[in-house]
Amino acid sequence: MMASHYKTPVTVIGGFLGAGKTTYLNHLLRSANGRYAVLVNDFGAVNIDAALIAKHDGETMTLANGCVCCSIGSGFLDTLGRVLDGGTVFDHIIIEASGVGDPWRIAEIALVEPSLRLNAVIVLADASRIANLLDDTRVGDTVRGQFDRANLVLLTKVDLLDRAAVDATRSTITALRPGVAIVETTEHSLPGLPDGTFKPASRFNAANGNRTDHELNFRRWSYVRTGAFDRDALAKALKALPPQLLRLKGTCRFADNVSPWLLQMIGQDWMLTPLPDGLSQDSGILLVGVGTDALPDTDRLDTILDAALVQSNSVTTADTNHRQATFTL
Repeated sequence: MMASHYKTPVTVIGGFLGAGKTTYLNHLLRSANGRYAVLVNDFGAVNIDAALIAKHDGETMTLANGCVCCSIGSGFLDTLGRVLDGGTVFDHIIIEASGVGDPWRIAEIALVEPSLRLNAVIVLADASRIANLLDDTRVGDTVRGQFDRANLVLLTKVDLLDRAAVDATRSTITALRPGVAIVETTEHSLPGLPDGTFKPASRFNAANGNRTDHELNFRRWSYVRTGAFDRDALAKALKALPPQLLRLKGTCRFADNVSPWLLQMIGQDWMLTPLPDGLSQDSGILLVGVGTDALPDTDRLDTILDAALVQSNSVTTADTNHRQATFTL
């Protein structure tokens, strides 16, 4: 990485699984006037979120199968080095942390690399879930750590709550991070990037010395099959998945429809939406899950979803690189 008189601004976007990071990132890219370099980290073996990033004039790079802030830090530095030394001048670098990652650990590189300037650490929080997540003994420490040095919190999905519930959620975040700026948002009402030099929310806000190893506290699971699901059987299978599974996301097909669908599941809530325009999927079913360290073994999880298959389908035995390539923009 080479120093220059120009310091490229860096914004890190964090937030727990399902908070809306990819939705916000796509909003930024669709409204961007400049050229952005985008680095997307996913804890799962396949970077589903990177495949869902909107087309833009800059470049999108992916880091999967671990947390940038933990196990693949060197890979992150190598990728960032290619961005800075590749000859293209970017107006902004945006880094989307994994759903279980610590955005501040990623942001620290912008404080020590001479060619970078830390613009903001933005954490998204699902207004309908954040209070319960903070109280959850399985994930509470991880969620609290994500707010540790944020200077802006986007409170998402406020349209799902009444005013009293939104105010209570704001109070919860303020108690956790006194002085932090909070912006209420919906899917159709999202702000642009702040423009300035990073300023912590409080001068008393020091980095957390007891850093979590997310590789020990969370597990990943990939489910790859040819063929298709039965819709009713899939609904039953998703309900039967264990509570230790925190997120399931990816593409699938159904016997009654040749078009692929995007499946997103957080906790016990799930939804199916048509695959976004510009995204193709060659395989039948490709789902990526993230769970706590108590997540059952993959054979048990596979068996639950296998019961929803329309017919006997062979398991895709491709490696991670091949599975990543099944998504094309």
